[in-house]
Amino acid sequence: MMKLIAVAAAALSLGSAGTAAAQTLSNSEKLAGGTWVCVALNDGMTVVSKQSYKAGGTSKMTVMVAGESEGIPVRIVAEGLGTWSFSGNSLDEQLSSMTATFADIGGEEALDIAQEMLDTTMVNVPLSNTATFDGPTVHMVDGDGVVTDCMR
Repeated sequence: MMKLIAVAAAALSLGSAGTAAAQTLSNSEKLAGGTWVCVALNDGMTVVSKQSYKAGGTSKMTVMVAGESEGIPVRIVAEGLGTWSFSGNSLDEQLSSMTATFADIGGEEALDIAQEMLDTTMVNVPLSNTATFDGPTVHMVDGDGVVTDCMR
């Protein structure tokens, strides 16, 4: 038990030291070099992603989508690559590829349908979010008002 408390205390002290140092970094530096776990709710779907932003403007992500569309249960898992940049507090992203690795729509395997959906709605579609950093978290809002919250 004491070891667990010591580890937790060390993690908290590292987190607070990192927060103080992060306040002097640019938004690009805050985003890059780490992995973020993000959650968004949009049109009856919960989107959970694991995103890695690299210095130089490239990104890699795994996205899991679950929910209902027009009363039909949908579950999709996909992996993607893209680019990103910051201008002020605007995070601009664009996926160059997105590959469905699992898709269940209405209880049926649907990789081909999911891949077509990803290709037409996500790949090569510019996305801009207003991003606000608060220590190890970032709060993003896109042009349609969809909120995404991420943490390291």
